[in-house]
Amino acid sequence: MLWEISLLIVAIAFLLLVIFLIPSLTQVRRTARSIEKTTATLHQSLPGILTNLDEITTHVASATNSVSQQVEGVSGVVSKVREMVDDVADFEKTLRTEVESPIVEILGTLTGIVKGVRAFLDALKARD
Repeated sequence: MLWEISLLIVAIAFLLLVIFLIPSLTQVRRTARSIEKTTATLHQSLPGILTNLDEITTHVASATNSVSQQVEGVSGVVSKVREMVDDVADFEKTLRTEVESPIVEILGTLTGIVKGVRAFLDALKARD
């Protein structure tokens, strides 16, 4: 009799366990179906996505190459402009050195001549 009661309690516990597990098993089944649908959609969409990704990668590489070439071209132009500016600065220094000194001498001489002429004219006027 004790065995029968124990067996009945075990059977009832097993029945309750099965009843409580039914919703969980149903949810696991739904989740498996959802995963299956998602996997199918992914298998359909993945080739297109990978193709687009390859195209994007190609365009990015092409744009990077183009920008690199343009930067090299601009770098060459900037270098040439820098050389021209240096040449102009050197020419200006040379011109200033070569021309400034004679002009200062000429101005000094002219100033002396003008002062001499004034002194001569003042002396002439003072005589009259």
